[in-house]
Amino acid sequence: MPAQEADTLRILLATDNHLGYLERDPVRGQDSFDAFGEIMQLAQQRKVDMVLLGGDLFHDNRPSRKCLHRALTLLRQHCLGNDPVSIEHLSDPQTDFGAQFASVNYEDPNINISLPVFSIHGNHDDPSGDGNLSAMDVLAVSGLVNYFGRQQEIEHIRVSPVLLRKGTTRLALYGLGNVRDERLHRTIARKHMVMCQPDEDTDSWFNLMVLHQNRVPHGPKNHIPEHFLNSFLDLIVWGHEHQCQVDPEFNHQKSFYVTQPGSSVATSLSVGEAVAKHVAVLHVNKRNFKIEKVRLKNVRPFVIEDVTLAAVPSLSPQSTEDEIVEFLRTRVEAMILTAQRQYNEQLDSGDSAVEPALGLQPKPLIRVRVDYSGGFESFHPQRFGLLFVDRVANPRDIVYFYRKARTADQRHNSSSGSAGGVSQAAGATSQDAGARGSAVPAPMDAVHVESLIGEFIDDSSMQMLVDLELAEAIRLFVQKGDNDAIAQSLQSTIADTKKRILADTSTTAIDEKALDERISQARLLRRQKAAEDGKGGAERLSTSGSATSVTLASKSSAINTTDRQAIRQFERVAAQAAALKSSVSQDGDDDDDEGDISNSDKDDPEDDEFRHAGDDLNVTKGRRRIPNPPTRPVTGKRVRGGKATKEVIESESDEESSGASDAPSTSFTRPPAMVARPSRNARTTLATTTRLTLKKPSAKSAADAAQVEVVPSDSEEEMASSMDSEMAAAAAAKKKLKTTPAAGRGRGRGRGRGRGQANTSQRSTSRSSSQMPEVNIDDDDDDGGDDDDASIGPTGG
Repeated sequence: MPAQEADTLRILLATDNHLGYLERDPVRGQDSFDAFGEIMQLAQQRKVDMVLLGGDLFHDNRPSRKCLHRALTLLRQHCLGNDPVSIEHLSDPQTDFGAQFASVNYEDPNINISLPVFSIHGNHDDPSGDGNLSAMDVLAVSGLVNYFGRQQEIEHIRVSPVLLRKGTTRLALYGLGNVRDERLHRTIARKHMVMCQPDEDTDSWFNLMVLHQNRVPHGPKNHIPEHFLNSFLDLIVWGHEHQCQVDPEFNHQKSFYVTQPGSSVATSLSVGEAVAKHVAVLHVNKRNFKIEKVRLKNVRPFVIEDVTLAAVPSLSPQSTEDEIVEFLRTRVEAMILTAQRQYNEQLDSGDSAVEPALGLQPKPLIRVRVDYSGGFESFHPQRFGLLFVDRVANPRDIVYFYRKARTADQRHNSSSGSAGGVSQAAGATSQDAGARGSAVPAPMDAVHVESLIGEFIDDSSMQMLVDLELAEAIRLFVQKGDNDAIAQSLQSTIADTKKRILADTSTTAIDEKALDERISQARLLRRQKAAEDGKGGAERLSTSGSATSVTLASKSSAINTTDRQAIRQFERVAAQAAALKSSVSQDGDDDDDEGDISNSDKDDPEDDEFRHAGDDLNVTKGRRRIPNPPTRPVTGKRVRGGKATKEVIESESDEESSGASDAPSTSFTRPPAMVARPSRNARTTLATTTRLTLKKPSAKSAADAAQVEVVPSDSEEEMASSMDSEMAAAAAAKKKLKTTPAAGRGRGRGRGRGRGQANTSQRSTSRSSSQMPEVNIDDDDDDGGDDDDASIGPTGG
């Protein structure tokens, strides 16, 4: 063997193999295994000394048994053998690998390894769950992979190199498995990451580092800048980025090179995945190196193009769907021919000893991104895919429609052009909110589960738990399939809180008040730490293209807010109705039309304005009295059938309206307006716990003409004595018919209303609404009618 070859260390570099991606797809299910099998075959044929993988060997955190079995089969097929390994391991195996069998696999006397494989973990196959293990640990215990670069502590990272030697060439291999970019960014910025170097002959080692992080900025801290890494490094193998950029790129600030092999299988239909797939063979001789590009043959051809319908001369906004479909069909036909030509070039440029696992004419991946701005109409992409179901590997998503985001000047011109321009501009803005400037909108899978948790978790309502930590646990449960993530998060929270409390006191006896304060302080510290670690934040793309961090603590439950607003509004209208009834009773008028609130507007004049109830209108919730809530102006229209569509005009917020109303004391001549009804649970609680009782006005002052008090439910006789003869007769009829009370009707469970009862005023008096003055409120039960109040305000349930 020549001396030069004896001192040259050959390493095959590959990253992001994603074994198991779409393994159930009948066409693309074997693509990831075919590409990885070719990589291992190339390593054997070129007689490399080792294979270095840059993370994401598996696509799922918990790969299926089929996927794991196929991966073990490929590794055993190519890694085991009697050929000697010419590299020597010099460092401590316990520090390098830290597994139960802490030794490099080719030095284990029980295993015949002829091709060593070194690998770190990525973000898809990272450790998690019970025991904090990953699929890479299974491969390491089996003796087929040397798993390194795993960190036990994120706050203080210590990267020790795996020292290898072949002849006179010494290699210091640094590995850093995937860490959340925000965490790693903060750790490096605080100078809490230590890179160790060999003690002897430091300048004679070739320093190679492999990591799996974001290289392209996705936010201010959601990536790792190259200048964060140490300048003594010679070459960096960057994983996680799928676009193939094998040729070394020199960093002038740190004086090292960066190579990015990219993925071996297309996991998304994007421009970066359409680049030709390569692996690299690294040749290291002392402090010198060179990289040899090797194109992969067993990669499904992929062609992607952009089409702007407005730029096509033969099309116009008045073009029919058939004309657009015919144009796109012709375009896809040409792309299929282009894909076949690229695949033939791929077979010619690849290794001749590798058999084409995809055949000679595989079904290609085709993606047409169609910009239909300018008045064009879209159509169903899957219906279009039926034309190529036997010729394309992805017939369901060949066509992708999007619109370019309009500029601020265009929105301004559109809004100032006509009276309806404001609503049109608002609709266009919301429609284009997901677009990245003039590019394709963000896909649906970009919506993180953390941003959804914020809609239901209110941080202020939890005494010990932290919303960001809980959201992170739910993310692991949803995305990683870790069934124990939530339980482990709760146990960790309790243990950490207990540790902090006991560390702050010298005695075990703590009073309740001090205990609550220390729990709150411990919770605050944990939340600050979680915020610094980047937990609970989701990247949301704005129209300007920049990423914005969504903080969950800034969101409150929209359901609770809706119920609170609806209940307040419901009580105000009920109070106005009570004031109206009381004022009518005080006048002593025996007219049935004026005494019955539900029929009081039969012969009213055209005046549609309602007036305030007075200065001394008091509402009491349960046993708590809230003095003088104001009433709000309401407008209404009369329609046929006795129903009216009302719109509540909110002149001030609920917080600003807590003071007393200064409106003069007047009487109502029309029924109250319809309002947004609380949710069913809120209505059931309101009906079962309170009852509105009318009391006769006292002679103390004319301002006390109407007073409504909410008291616990009384007997039917007491209720009838406080009403007029019309209401008492309705209550007696209810008792005679033995109608089930409102609390037993089950408003929270099922509908519980007949079609005939919805339009009978006397029967509606004996229902839950009979416990309060009847208000003209439409219902959404099974009456077959439209919900006129659906557009008035927020409704719960």
